[in-house]
Amino acid sequence: MTIHNPFTERSRIVEASRFAGRWRELSIIFDAIESRRPVLVTGPPGIGKSSLLTHIVASAAVNLEEPSLAAFYLALHEQATPDDVYHTVLQALSEPGTTAAALEVALLQLDIPVLLCLDDVHRAFAAGWGGLLLDTLARIARDGLLILVAALEGDAPLTGERFAVVRLGAFAPSEVRLLAESYLEGTDVIFTPSELRALTDVSAGHPAYLQRAAYHLFESRRNGGDWRARFLADVRNRPVPGAPLPPAAFEGEGEDEMMRPGAVTSSVTGLQRDPAHLPLPELPRGLLLLVAPMAAMLLFLATGNMTGAFLLAAFGCVVTAAWLYRRNIS
Repeated sequence: MTIHNPFTERSRIVEASRFAGRWRELSIIFDAIESRRPVLVTGPPGIGKSSLLTHIVASAAVNLEEPSLAAFYLALHEQATPDDVYHTVLQALSEPGTTAAALEVALLQLDIPVLLCLDDVHRAFAAGWGGLLLDTLARIARDGLLILVAALEGDAPLTGERFAVVRLGAFAPSEVRLLAESYLEGTDVIFTPSELRALTDVSAGHPAYLQRAAYHLFESRRNGGDWRARFLADVRNRPVPGAPLPPAAFEGEGEDEMMRPGAVTSSVTGLQRDPAHLPLPELPRGLLLLVAPMAAMLLFLATGNMTGAFLLAAFGCVVTAAWLYRRNIS
């Protein structure tokens, strides 16, 4: 029987059992939520912001001990407007309206806490209204009417309201192990500690690249071959849009470039030579023999000392001739 490769997640993780790690970040976020501070989650593409928001929506009622909590996940699209956001949230609450004021009235009338996890807010900033939206929702949250967690790509923008900012980074090795175990459950495949370390290294702990690396490692158990080479070829050909490539993707590129037809080879393969150790250009030997007489002539013109000029010329010629002789026999 063919075992299905479980490492095929290429978007946000919506299955609770597949979400792994992020304990520190979740602790900070829920601490802020309990104090009704709005939260801003930042990070590069593919780092797991959407999966984190989805997990918060699914687990907030239990973590906050609020069984009546109404929690919503909303991802912005490029054509959205602030009124679209308010209208969508109000629709989810079964309330009419398309404005921030209508949202405030609806929240005042509800006797349950409401959590809004707003994803892809960078699109609203690109459209020019992201700052206004965040400030409006954060003000509503500060008044105790809404729990707000927003996520966007890049760094935290300047806003009029204060946010607790949480930046997502690479997975720690323990999180890599936990993710692998959660996906391998139900299969007869086990990744060894050395393989888990290799997955961490080759993906740089980036969750999207880690998912792909684990996919190729899993495939190698069935079909053999060099999973690491296949993964690196995969990420070079299809990188995560907007996310930096893991450093391992650049290994060997210098050697590959030098092996191309017509390439100029170097005795130091793959390294750039230090300019301080590059050989000096070769000067014509006849020109070297003229250096001493020319220096003597300049001395005579400057001082009028014929004897000194003659001695300088003679000494310079002897030294130059000796140097050229030694160079020829070396």
